[in-house]
Amino acid sequence: MAIENTPLSTCNVSTPSTISLPDTETSKPVLLEPYHVDLLPEYGYLSQEFLISGVAHGESFCTRLLLRRPADISKFSGFVVEEPSHLWGGTSIWRHINRWLMRNEFLEGHAWLEVDSQAPSAIGKIKNVDPERYEQMHFIAGPTSDEFAENIPFVTDVSKETLTETYNAFKAKWWPATLQSPEILAAASYALRSGQLGIKADWVVLSGLSQTGGVTRRFITHWSHLRLPDGSYPFEGYIPCQSGGAALPDCASAKIIELLGESEFPSVRLPCGVSGQVDGISHRRPDSDGFRLYEIAGMAHRESRYASAIDLKRWSVADLKGAKWSTFANSFIYHAVFDSMFKWVSGNMLPPASSYIEVIGETDEIKRDDHGNAMGGVRTLHTDAPLSRLVAATPKGRPNWYWGSEWTFTEDKLRSIYGSIESYRLQAGAAISNQVHSGFLLAADAEVLRRETVEMVSFS
Repeated sequence: MAIENTPLSTCNVSTPSTISLPDTETSKPVLLEPYHVDLLPEYGYLSQEFLISGVAHGESFCTRLLLRRPADISKFSGFVVEEPSHLWGGTSIWRHINRWLMRNEFLEGHAWLEVDSQAPSAIGKIKNVDPERYEQMHFIAGPTSDEFAENIPFVTDVSKETLTETYNAFKAKWWPATLQSPEILAAASYALRSGQLGIKADWVVLSGLSQTGGVTRRFITHWSHLRLPDGSYPFEGYIPCQSGGAALPDCASAKIIELLGESEFPSVRLPCGVSGQVDGISHRRPDSDGFRLYEIAGMAHRESRYASAIDLKRWSVADLKGAKWSTFANSFIYHAVFDSMFKWVSGNMLPPASSYIEVIGETDEIKRDDHGNAMGGVRTLHTDAPLSRLVAATPKGRPNWYWGSEWTFTEDKLRSIYGSIESYRLQAGAAISNQVHSGFLLAADAEVLRRETVEMVSFS
């Protein structure tokens, strides 16, 4: 059953002020997620830093905004993905959608805005790193990001119930530490629309992954009464990713797409000793004119197909004992979902119907095929022309559960499944076509999968 919003009187956020923070030889922006920032010039994009200030939760604030947009304003589509930075640092939505955002398939590129609305990371990971550049940043006093990161629950030999209880107690500490965040997020949307940041947005979608997916959900359930200074709604859409909780209500002002990988199911996470925000299958609800839910079979919390040098260093502590890190293309799913949201809010096209992973009865125990892969849900090349058994959450403790792993099939098993390379390629081609036609793979990404995966397979 969906959460029912208790009607609250609408409340206009205060009009924010913004100033530009230029790069100099001696002062550069602090980057929480440097992934693919080096590609900005290649795509004709630039990055701009601002400070935004105003009043939120009855107290003054000043924090950082980081905007990435087409260098040529005439090539801006009017669509912005607004992402709050993670409570203990990072912007995972940027990591998953940056190529889609910038590649200008319709001769117009979208924009992305990092909003450092959560005090613990804004102070702990930005201001404290460069106190001189960010001297003006301030919030209601509270704990720092490191205090949260050091206390993520990690326990073993427990039940799903006790693991969930432990994580819920941890999660309950987020909101008192981020009291000003909702109004700051709305104020940032106003700055985007009013021209304060050098562009004028037509559509702003709030999105986050993991903890910030929870922030996005909480905005829907607790802060949908907020309005911009001119009385208009702050967002046209919401995309909470890899978070979960009780089923979301409809939001009269905006569209909602919720995205959950197999990794978020408690039955999958239990061997890792790390819980999350999903509570059984309570997040499920019927489709509506403004709601979709996509559960992705085989998809991990974070993508390991395209690893950074930082990722590889972190992973080096894990002994996978013959497995390898997952090659599941998370980012291609994100590209398709965000593309669907853009087309939905701009009035051009309805998104695909919701899709659920198959479970046993009313539990979160997942039904699996003969290879051990999840059944149902959004289907992909990885599940419908499999080359491995996918493990959506790697039971190696922190931090490795974030990434999936896979047990590659032997040549003998590949022969027993497909018979020949020609037969494999026929089935793989059909899987890619089905994924495209179902709305979960864009044509540009389909060609990458053909080259990087299908055409690299060989067995005699």
